[in-house]
Amino acid sequence: MLKRIVTIALMAVLAVAFMTSCGGSSKTTTTTPTGSLTTLVGDVPGVCDAVSFPFNITDLSLGGPNSAGTTPINASAVNAPEIKINLGCLRDFTTVLNQNTANVGIYDVAQIWLTEPQLIFYDPTILPPNPPINNAEFTLNPLKFTQIPISPPLTIIQGQASVMQIDFDMLHMIQSITTDPTTGKLQVSGTPEFTLTAVTASGSQGQGFGEVDDLVGFVRSVTILPPGNTSLYDGSFTLQLLSGSISGAPLVTINLNKSSQLYGFSELNQLVTDSFMEVDAYIDVDGNFVATSVEDEYTEFVPGLGSTEPPVLALIGPVTSLTRDSHGNVTSFNLWARDVEPNDASVVSRDTIPVVNLSSSTTYQYSSRSANFANLPFGPSNITVGQEVVVHGPITQPTGSSSPGAPILPTTVAAAKVYVKLQSIQGSFSQLVQVANDDKTGAFTFTPCPIMFQGTPTMVLTSNQTAFVNLSGLSALTGSTGNPTLLVKGLPFFEVQAQTINGVPVPAGTLLIVAKQVHQLQ
Repeated sequence: MLKRIVTIALMAVLAVAFMTSCGGSSKTTTTTPTGSLTTLVGDVPGVCDAVSFPFNITDLSLGGPNSAGTTPINASAVNAPEIKINLGCLRDFTTVLNQNTANVGIYDVAQIWLTEPQLIFYDPTILPPNPPINNAEFTLNPLKFTQIPISPPLTIIQGQASVMQIDFDMLHMIQSITTDPTTGKLQVSGTPEFTLTAVTASGSQGQGFGEVDDLVGFVRSVTILPPGNTSLYDGSFTLQLLSGSISGAPLVTINLNKSSQLYGFSELNQLVTDSFMEVDAYIDVDGNFVATSVEDEYTEFVPGLGSTEPPVLALIGPVTSLTRDSHGNVTSFNLWARDVEPNDASVVSRDTIPVVNLSSSTTYQYSSRSANFANLPFGPSNITVGQEVVVHGPITQPTGSSSPGAPILPTTVAAAKVYVKLQSIQGSFSQLVQVANDDKTGAFTFTPCPIMFQGTPTMVLTSNQTAFVNLSGLSALTGSTGNPTLLVKGLPFFEVQAQTINGVPVPAGTLLIVAKQVHQLQ
């Protein structure tokens, strides 16, 4: 039996309601039974120096042996959705692509349409005053897929929650990279590689469909429950994700319970809209997002027409260069603004490099606090190139050239707050430094492959909390052929002075990654 692909606009991915007419002039309304569906999207690593890989998803449709023609519940939407994702931000991370209802049934194929792919490299051979950004001439083909298997198939049950994961494989997408000898621009060709998987719930509400690390966005609304409520939760807020999308950006409800760790606020009534948040959560068996950790970092501000107040946005990305004083403290750095929240290209365009100025009033913190099992402090001396940070502060836009023919002055940020962000760093194992009897606690030296790290000596610190993927533990690293390629997810701290941390000697000038996960690539 031929499988039918059901085309549904992504804003209403899998959201359906039917009207069925029957018999003469009389009409009967029939409601098709539905369940809920959350679609997640993530990436395994890619080319080391490809810092940014943005594109839009404009259609996601499902089909199967028992699928029927459908009409989206929001068919009156004016604009077709274009949800922008950036695989450079999603190496071993997952975010939400869509949440909605879906018709009951079994779905084993999907249709996906991609548009406007870009691949942007860090290129230190580009000399100042030009930024080290090489926007490749990128050919990704095909961009429309109609028979992508969902394995295992996705089953939507009436009144129940389902989750589907889309995993892109940036590493195997790229077919060739050459350099135009005249312009120096990279010329890249590739073919999209991805898998679709139905995620199975573990069965208990505390486990559900698994964890989602470091959701990044800003608050749209807050729900405070009245006294005496019988809800499982203690209130909620909506988190705007992927705000760079042209239309249809996902809006997720984050529920709090008594186990949720709150930082930057203690009660929901202290939250305001436009607060920038980093959230660790899990999806329970009912499809609800339940926060394990919530960090209210700063309140962003986009001035209205005629306002004289400077805009305040969250700029997210890696440090590309920096200046230190005689004490080893960073006084300013250049930041690759890979993400801007909320997105406002009139203030800061994505994939540009503004200058971040630090002062005595700048405060410092680390996100995903539970990941810092070594309790390392973060301050101006702990910043280094390659490290991903979130910067909050008033933004000053350039007003012109410094002199005739000179380059345009850069956008600057007076940093009020700087967070070191949980990130995944690709590289190779060098050698074991220490390993405990549990085979998880210890340390090893590591060589990041991106040029941006500039050969900084790097060490990975692990504990019994560290997850090992495709590895039984630390000892398995030495049993591999050659030096295995790893993706280390953790919090990176630059240690200016030599010291001993968790019993491990750390030399001066070392980038120490406190690892939440060590993933051996296959």
